[in-house]
This record gives sequence, structure tokens and C-alpha cells, in this order.
Amino acid sequence: MTYLIEKYVALKNKYRNYDTKEALRRMQACRIALKELEDKGFRTGVEILGSINFGIVEPSSDIDCILLHYCDLHKDQECPEYCPNFLYESEEIKASLRRRLKNENLKIEFLDCINLRMVERALDAGNWNDHEVLRRLLFYRTIGRPVNRPLFIPYAEKLEENEEYIRDILEWGSEALSVYLGTSRHRFSFSKYNERIESSGLQLPHGLKEELESYLEQKEGFESNNGSESSRFKDPV
Repeated sequence: MTYLIEKYVALKNKYRNYDTKEALRRMQACRIALKELEDKGFRTGVEILGSINFGIVEPSSDIDCILLHYCDLHKDQECPEYCPNFLYESEEIKASLRRRLKNENLKIEFLDCINLRMVERALDAGNWNDHEVLRRLLFYRTIGRPVNRPLFIPYAEKLEENEEYIRDILEWGSEALSVYLGTSRHRFSFSKYNERIESSGLQLPHGLKEELESYLEQKEGFESNNGSESSRFKDPV
């Protein structure tokens, strides 16, 4: 059985062969923003979602991302929205991106925050299935586009070594993905990606079009069978 999240990843990787200059420009701006924060003593990473995740980006596109950081103020709980570390780091990243991309109106949204201190404690505690933060970490690592990957990849790799754990969360990850994608006009987004690729003079391979249709059909079938909501996980947006 091929899970929805596996099809999503395969499709994402194929679309990245068509990275636009704007996508590469934004990735470089993100790397510089995080390096500036690290120079100030704040170790952070980002998983980028949305159009930049597929590499088909225009200057008007929004940036949706997940912040990963070390917060000693909230070792035993999720960082709240008013967490001073989260607020400072997210605002510094936004300011740096708008400055480097020369776009003061650029919309940048942080959809979630992963405290790597909580990740460390959960990994040490065992019973990984009991810790939502580990599922969210692996979910974002699977579907996102990382910046400063070395900061958090050791944690994800440790989880991936446990084949039983991965099997257990594939269905959960597909549910989470369906909820996340259900928050946007997903089919319309792919239509825009395809139009941007073809307007640049490139032809989409027939196999990619078929894979896209197969993915969208499975996504819609998954939603009709499972409903639009699930109480088993936190909506990642």
C-alpha cells in the first residue's frame, strides 16, 4: 500500500526539478537570516511549506514555514504564542527576509513551532508514540523544505531508524497531510505550478501529469473516507 504522504513526497521531489530563480533566491535569503540569528546566539532552523516547497515561486507568493529552535524557557511544554524566544526569532527572520528580498509587503507566516528541547526529552523518555512533538517533527521534515538542516536532522534520523515507529505513523501522517492541504485550494495550486512551468517554455513530462492526477485522486478519496477532521493529532496549521 502506498500512503498519501508517500505520493506527496514523490511528487514534491519531481516538481523541484523546475525550481524558479525566485525559489532559489528565497532559500538563500532564509539561510542568511538564520545565520544572522545564530551569530546573535539563537540556533534556529526552518521547514518551508507552500509553493516554495515545490520550487514554483513568484515574487508575490507568500512564505509559510515552521520554526525549529531551542527554548529553555519551555522545556516541558509547547512554546506558547507569546514565548519571547519565538517572538524575537520569528520577527528577526521576517525582517531579514523582507529586507533581502526587497519586499516590505511580503507575507511570512509561522504555522507552528517545534522546541528541540522537548524533542530531546521525548527521545530520551522512550514510548515515542506518546509524544506528539516527535510526530510533528517527522511530519514537517517529511513534507517540508529545510533551512539549516544540520540543526534538527539528527533527531529525525534517529526516529527514521525505528522501522516500526515509521510504519505506525504513516497513516497518521497521511491524515495530518490531508488536513493541512484541506486548508488551501490545493488542486488550483498545482494548476498554477503547471502553468508557470509551461510558460517558461518547458513541457511537463506525461508521467508527471499522470502522477499528479493519481495523487489528487487518492487525496480526495482519503478525505471522503475519513472526513475533514481528526482528533488524533494537532492541525499543523
